[in-house]
Amino acid sequence: MDEEIASQIEAIELALIKDSFLGFDPAILSILDDADVGQNEIENLKSKLGVDVFIYLFNIANSAFHGSLKMGPAKYFFDVVNRLGMQHTKGLILQFIVHSMARRDPEAEIIFAKNFAASVVGRIMARGFGFRDDAARKVELACLLSNIGALMMTVYRNHCHTGDFVPSDDFIEQNKMYLTERIIRRFQLPDYLLEMIMTNYFMLDRMGIGLPTVVRLAIAAVDWSFRTLDNKLVFRSPQTDRDDKFTPSLAAIIEEQFAAVGLTKYLIILPEPTLVSGEAF
Repeated sequence: MDEEIASQIEAIELALIKDSFLGFDPAILSILDDADVGQNEIENLKSKLGVDVFIYLFNIANSAFHGSLKMGPAKYFFDVVNRLGMQHTKGLILQFIVHSMARRDPEAEIIFAKNFAASVVGRIMARGFGFRDDAARKVELACLLSNIGALMMTVYRNHCHTGDFVPSDDFIEQNKMYLTERIIRRFQLPDYLLEMIMTNYFMLDRMGIGLPTVVRLAIAAVDWSFRTLDNKLVFRSPQTDRDDKFTPSLAAIIEEQFAAVGLTKYLIILPEPTLVSGEAF
């Protein structure tokens, strides 16, 4: 990459993450890098992040997808961080910021919706392939941030650009991974994200597929659904009654996740076909 292109991308990055845009200083997230941080410091963090981010994280942590049925509702911000994990919490804060950007623009919101859908599908896939929950969460976060570079450049092009440079579709496609890498490093997110997002080949472990491959499969599945089914994640699944809070179906849990971030318009869950009496499969 030549120096001029790198400079243009850096200008986009700085224009979108400056303090006045985020509403808080990104440096405060370094608190979540300290494994020995105390409960009071974490509780104090919520006032620095703002009410909207605080509510968003509570909604995610208190969803069945993140274990509220087993552990009960999170009552304090410390509980939220413990349930989600410090690095995952940091990633979700970045997700909230990116979603706030995307709401400005339908084109960017579709990119965000695809990332979010891939994060849900990826975690389900990882568990289905037999990975432990901590590994599945890594897949979830990688999918969530996988296309953040394209989203940010799209927002910049459509709403925030200054001067003569306006990134074209080709420019975004060719340089989106570079900006994604810069954002991951700027926010000091886990290094495993770089491997999981940047890997562009089929990776195997000793006895099965590797986590980066699960990320690629989830992204590909969502891309296919959005491309062929009118920008929506569409699937068929057994469902339980919406009022059943104790044994919800996987479909109900996914629906709750999309509702928690305001993306239900990008999700369609088809009911299982009803067999007529005497009808064979």
